[in-house]
Amino acid sequence: MLNSLYISSFVIIDKMQIDFHDHMSVLTGETGAGKSIIIDAIGQLTGNRASNTMVRKGKDKAIIEGVFYLEKSTELLAIFNSINIDFDNETIITKEIYENGKSHIKINYRNATNNALKLLAPYLIHIHSQFETQSLFSADKHLSILDQYAKISQDMIDDYQSSYNNYKKIESKLKMISEEEMSDEAIEYYQSQYNEIKDFSYTDEDIEEIENELNLMKNYEKMNLHINEFDRLFNGSHGGVLEYLSDAIDELNQLKDFNVFSDSYDHLYNEYYNLKDIYSEIMNHYHSFSFDEYRFNELQEELFKIQKIQRKYGYSIEKIIAAKESLKEKIELSMNRESIIAELYKKKNLLYNQAIEKAKKLHYLRKDAAIEFEKEIKNQLEDLYMPQALLKVHFDKSSLNKSGTDKIIFMAAMNRGSAFIPISESASGGEMSRMMLAIKTITFVDNVTDTIIFDEVDTGVSGKAADAIGAKMEQLSAFKQVICITHLPQVAVHAKHHYSIIKESDNAETYSSIKELNNQERVTEIAKMLSSNVITNEAINNAKVLLQQKKDL
Repeated sequence: MLNSLYISSFVIIDKMQIDFHDHMSVLTGETGAGKSIIIDAIGQLTGNRASNTMVRKGKDKAIIEGVFYLEKSTELLAIFNSINIDFDNETIITKEIYENGKSHIKINYRNATNNALKLLAPYLIHIHSQFETQSLFSADKHLSILDQYAKISQDMIDDYQSSYNNYKKIESKLKMISEEEMSDEAIEYYQSQYNEIKDFSYTDEDIEEIENELNLMKNYEKMNLHINEFDRLFNGSHGGVLEYLSDAIDELNQLKDFNVFSDSYDHLYNEYYNLKDIYSEIMNHYHSFSFDEYRFNELQEELFKIQKIQRKYGYSIEKIIAAKESLKEKIELSMNRESIIAELYKKKNLLYNQAIEKAKKLHYLRKDAAIEFEKEIKNQLEDLYMPQALLKVHFDKSSLNKSGTDKIIFMAAMNRGSAFIPISESASGGEMSRMMLAIKTITFVDNVTDTIIFDEVDTGVSGKAADAIGAKMEQLSAFKQVICITHLPQVAVHAKHHYSIIKESDNAETYSSIKELNNQERVTEIAKMLSSNVITNEAINNAKVLLQQKKDL
């Protein structure tokens, strides 16, 4: 749930603080007042791309901060762990957008990335815009909508897709092998490359050790010079650090019987012997190393061979190993082509059958869910003053793909006796809005997101249809926090909380502000919406009637 939102220097908003509540809230105001700008600001907290055009003119940066209440869950904890941020029921997200378009993000006061916001977004807010309503025209969305309704688990989908991907890999490999001609020259080439790389068994640590040892030898003279000077300065018999320090300790020893110096003496005495140990360690390292010309040449030759292979096959150990395995496979294929192809065909058929069986399970779940989906949509459309409208989930058989074997299209008949045709071809803008709202109503209740924002999705409707849309949003707000932007008074009266967005201008700048309305202010706002901003006594009375009717329900 979105508890509060702070916006600073964002487009035409100078400073704005909004405290949101549960159930249904509505945001109203004249066109261009800044309602959609608030939604754009919220979208920034869900990982939308930032732009320097979002920073208010004359300001260094824009700031958006949202405070969310999140219910703890295993899935949500896993996401917080993956982004290395401690979970808190009250999660604070802050995004700063600078003049150059770059942004800085914090989650619970810890630095975070935009990808982290995208991971969290499904648990924060769902923004339903007119654009999303238009997505209903795309048949690609229909399958995911049905899967959501059917409550098909992500684990089940992942399990199927894993089988499908394994099958496709074998299929691609088999195709490549079948089409590849293995000439004697090619076999000879692969063999020579393999011979070059087959004994490569170095780790990153091995290569690093060789480089370090070689670097020491290359700088042996320099090291010898500086170590000798270090030895002279630190432990020289005539004025070395240790000698002077020993003399200083002897002098302090004469005062150790005084309590004020006792602890200092003991500490300095211990440090002296620590320094001696460090000195011994340094000199032992030095004496353990000597320049060996044979070893030097050997290391140079070894590193040259390693670097040659790295340049040819890749600088990571993983790439080199992958290249070695690939060459080995090609050579084995040239020698056992027929048996390998036969084995791959066998494996391909096995994986295909596994994927088909899992796709069938998905299909049966979808078919069963489609029956109930159609019934529930019909009931919802009746509530939305579309009593004759019907939706049908049409199944087409498809070849095995990443979603299974189902191709799904939502078909609609808007009037009694009408033929079912694709919904994209049958519904008007207002009908499409209500159809999408019906779908949201039956699919969003069980969604992990606690907050849904409707951004002017009631375009193209009025009268009873608008009232029905408002009632449907109010119905949804019994389970979820609903925030709605609307121009329709019939929708606005259904909200429990009403906010007015006000745009003001002076000689130089335009400002947008927000105010939560009391009962009397709400009557005035509804009256303005009824009479196109001209407040008449008739409009006031009509507003009171609308609000009273809502209370009486």
